[in-house]
Amino acid sequence: MRWVLIRNPWTRAKNGIRRLNVWHRSSRMARRLGAERTAVRLLERALEAQPDRGDLHLDAARYCLKMGQLEKAAWHCRRANLLIDENFIQWLERVCREDDGAVIGDRFAALGALGNWYFQTGDFEKAIEYYSRALSGGRIDATVLNNKGLCLLHLDRDQEALSLFQQALAQRTTPEILVNTGLALNRLRRYPEALSCYEKAQRKNHSSLELLINKGYALFHLKRYDEAVVCFEMAQAVTPQDTVVLNNLAACYLKLGRFEAAAACYRTALESAPHDAALHNNYGLCLERQRQYAEALNHYERALELDDKERETFLANKAQCLVRLGRHEEANAICDRLLQEAPENRLYWGLKADVLVAAGAEDQAIDFYNRALGLTG
Repeated sequence: MRWVLIRNPWTRAKNGIRRLNVWHRSSRMARRLGAERTAVRLLERALEAQPDRGDLHLDAARYCLKMGQLEKAAWHCRRANLLIDENFIQWLERVCREDDGAVIGDRFAALGALGNWYFQTGDFEKAIEYYSRALSGGRIDATVLNNKGLCLLHLDRDQEALSLFQQALAQRTTPEILVNTGLALNRLRRYPEALSCYEKAQRKNHSSLELLINKGYALFHLKRYDEAVVCFEMAQAVTPQDTVVLNNLAACYLKLGRFEAAAACYRTALESAPHDAALHNNYGLCLERQRQYAEALNHYERALELDDKERETFLANKAQCLVRLGRHEEANAICDRLLQEAPENRLYWGLKADVLVAAGAEDQAIDFYNRALGLTG
């Protein structure tokens, strides 16, 4: 007689459950140790065995939220049957208002994730609201401070942004935060400090297009034109058609008297952006330095056609160019228009005086020079 051994199905089931619990417990342990990515991988192993377990999906959603993976978090929340009549962002906003963390786990991470969402969609005011709520609990995080600072930069609140970047640096000195700090300092015209930030980032083996452009900008304003050229030339090697890089490089070449090189940059930039009024204006200035006044005038007129915001600047440059072409009456008419629109602008009084001198009316020019100097009203 032969005995046929039958495996106990309950034993096999218990072993499977035991393995499942091991994956689940291990994932929670990994999360407590701060290894969120490992925690998610372990939890995914558990979900392979029981893909309909709502509690596992909820844990996975919490992990994904903490890592800022909103799409994955939304998918797990849907599998956990948490989203009924709301989309994920609406649900998360409501839960952050009503929940103390029982559902979402880490409320700080959820608020930070909402801030990131609104930052990426361009709603910087809303992003700041959620970043501020995340930080209001007393928990300081360099990433949240940095991201809130970037939102403030987008809203031209540069001093506030700088304060947040400095707080972030006190928590963690990363090259990215150093570059952002430098950007805020650049915008506040604190160029030596900005340059120091960029150099510290480079000492941490960081290099990026943004760093090169902003470092070059700081060097330009510190009148270190040769060094600025190096930055912009390196940036141009990365992105040869970038009009911002080409414009800044041309400005450096002009300061160094390299007019042909500057003109070549402007021509290349205008090939990519023929409707950029600022480029036409700047190319006009470059052409004047090369005594090509007629062509320069064409570019000032093109700039005036393209952009009305900087109209006064373009008109003033056009007037100076007309003087060099000996067309004093036209230049004088432009000056009168500018003074009628902005009589408080002393630069226009000085320009009017220069036009009169060029036309041989020195006696009339004296009063306009006095007005330009603020000596008469």
